[in-house]
Amino acid sequence: MKGPAFKKGRPLFLEIMKITGITAEYNPLHKGHIYQIEQARSLTACDAVAVAMSGDYVQRGEPAILDKWTRCGLALDSGADLVVEIPVQFCLGNASQYAAASVSILEALGCSSISFGSECGDAGLLSDVAAFLDSDRAGLDEMISQLTKTGMNYPSARSEAYRRLRKDTGKERLEAELAVLDSPNDILAIEYIRNLRSAAPVCIKREGAGYSEGIDRGLSFQSAGAIRNELSGGNDPAQVGEYVPECTLAALRREKLTFPDEWSVLLRYAAAMASAETVEDCPSAGEGLGNLIKKYAGGADGPEKWGDIVKAVKSKRYTYTRISRLCMQLVLGMTRSTLSAEKPLYIRVLGFNEKGRKILAGLKSEGAQELPVITNINKEAQDLSEDAARMLALDVRAADVYNLVTGRGREFSDHVRKPLNK
Repeated sequence: MKGPAFKKGRPLFLEIMKITGITAEYNPLHKGHIYQIEQARSLTACDAVAVAMSGDYVQRGEPAILDKWTRCGLALDSGADLVVEIPVQFCLGNASQYAAASVSILEALGCSSISFGSECGDAGLLSDVAAFLDSDRAGLDEMISQLTKTGMNYPSARSEAYRRLRKDTGKERLEAELAVLDSPNDILAIEYIRNLRSAAPVCIKREGAGYSEGIDRGLSFQSAGAIRNELSGGNDPAQVGEYVPECTLAALRREKLTFPDEWSVLLRYAAAMASAETVEDCPSAGEGLGNLIKKYAGGADGPEKWGDIVKAVKSKRYTYTRISRLCMQLVLGMTRSTLSAEKPLYIRVLGFNEKGRKILAGLKSEGAQELPVITNINKEAQDLSEDAARMLALDVRAADVYNLVTGRGREFSDHVRKPLNK
């Protein structure tokens, strides 16, 4: 770690302030998210909660329903003390890339524990799976590669490879381990654990409806996906009012909501203008996906809506989320040749309260920053490395595109907005 404070040992401000980190999208923030924040604070007896949050784009490969500044404000209103942005190149990456980026940021902030939601709620089980995945990476990757060549998609191939290589485990235990590889939040939890260097994992069992289920009126907690589905088509936010805090309900009524199909024309334009080779250079492409995107998104006879385009390209081999991420990478001009960094190179602050301000002041005053802390991109971006500046420029450009599609003016530009101070 850089800076004299780390050379001498643990920074003084971390001795008097215990910080717990959370990775989140808050798309949108609902009562289940508040439950997690409260549980994380209680279980770790921490002084502050820092959130590494996806910006205007989420890991499913879609625009967030509300912009990052609004969602940051909701997080601060609901128990978070500091909110920082995960760079967009990692938000539109796979689960491993997304988790690694968020853990890197949170540990650089000084978090001694990182909390995450999980379907199974069993930290020991998740840790065992994570340990086995790391025990023979080469062998596992080779078998996954062989299985994907038969037409399996990556998640299915990984589960099958795991089953074959873990054959000495008891049947009941093996089925439990395989179940976590088939659960969205468990998959992310495993990746968080695999990437932890200094922070302790804190697993919180998800309550209420599952990740992809629709609204279940008999449950207090609903998934963000079910809430978004309920809001699509211009439905009244009051329909989800009992599942979100008042601040979220007010934002859903006040702000412009956006859904993937509203981005269809932009996707079709990007696909029409790009060559198949350019599409193939997007991080989630490869294996001929460039030609498929050109066929279904860039051709005159293809589907018109974002969701239909993704479904047309999707197959047993290619998951919906991979294709959707590829589509958004194409829209934003993200290519392998322009993304040189494999981890975050700065901490971009979106908002804070008084406790959050103390965290930032402690980092700066003791020279304890492992990564540059950015609160004013117009000034601090000038001191970034070339790779960091390129990463930040992509974040700013992605925000500009989001604002353009959602009809927001120049006052919403990242060059104009300042971190929220609650």
